[in-house]
Amino acid sequence: MILHRAFIREVVQNVAAVAFLVLFIFLVVRITDYLQLASEGTIPMNSVLTLLGLRLLSHLDIILPLAVYLATLLVLVRWSRDREIIVAAASGFGPSSFLKPILYLVIVLGVIISSFSLSLSPLALRNGDDVEHEFRTKSDGTGIVPGVFVEDPGGDGVYYVETFDSKEKLYRNVFIWLRSKSKDGIVVASRAQKTVAEDNFYSHFLLRDGVRYDGTPGSSSYQSLEFETYGLLLDERSIPQKRKRRLAGWKTTDLWKHKHDLEIRSELHWRISKIIILPVLMLLALALAYNGKNQNRAPMMMGALLTYFAYANLAAYLVALSRRGHEEPLIILWILHTLISGITIFLFWRRANNQTLFIKLHRDSR
Repeated sequence: MILHRAFIREVVQNVAAVAFLVLFIFLVVRITDYLQLASEGTIPMNSVLTLLGLRLLSHLDIILPLAVYLATLLVLVRWSRDREIIVAAASGFGPSSFLKPILYLVIVLGVIISSFSLSLSPLALRNGDDVEHEFRTKSDGTGIVPGVFVEDPGGDGVYYVETFDSKEKLYRNVFIWLRSKSKDGIVVASRAQKTVAEDNFYSHFLLRDGVRYDGTPGSSSYQSLEFETYGLLLDERSIPQKRKRRLAGWKTTDLWKHKHDLEIRSELHWRISKIIILPVLMLLALALAYNGKNQNRAPMMMGALLTYFAYANLAAYLVALSRRGHEEPLIILWILHTLISGITIFLFWRRANNQTLFIKLHRDSR
């Protein structure tokens, strides 16, 4: 049917546009964090785009339902503004006629969102965490950016390297400034290599053919020490080689195997909730925005957005609350889904029967 195909086409186009806008905002917010990590030497500069892409994929299961909801609202609002809803109604196409294309979109987009929620997003999060951890622990020193002054994580030093030889894993022309108690130290070396101790995983700089200068600021008395090999502790905080992986990065099959644990079970409920919310939101958008009357749409759009954020944030809060050892929030979570679904069906029923969405209570004045 032409009307259904037009509706599906416009919703898909608007989903792409809204998703692009939301992803752009996400990229702008997140890229500043990764650029800061790169400037500190925690991760190499050429890994920023990789980590950003993985973080982006890990959030698509949350971004896509919002994009679909907004896209459906925008299409129906435009159709109402251009009187296309009135033309469709005059031709015998009411709100119930749009259930078929809505169901088609729910199935197609639901499969995509399910794949992200149950598999792709956790996979992207795992890979992103692994990449970050590798950069923090690897011994080839790629976390140090050549040509950039990098502050030590403890705030007691600054180091600078001119170039990095990726074949020999060596830094060339190294400059390091250190602060210890009341003295300052400067180390200059022709080459250096970053290593991680096997016993305690502390990060060191192994410098060769250089000089160390020590002295008190404001004094002309300095001590110099020439060396062939010199070891320097870069960060007093050890980096554990083994870490506890976040639940959001677990495979769904692993979550199911350990579902007896309340914290792990809450993650399962959260992943399923991100799938269930899609048909509820699309039907809610149809009930709210399918209106042929010429009226201000801003309050409706604002109310629709507030409804979404209240629904999604309350569900996330209940999941977070259950991870503190309480079973009741998970029960309330499904009561919430049932309640919102019931309200959505009720609103759609009133819209399909050409009634106002909300019952108006008034007194009969005679």
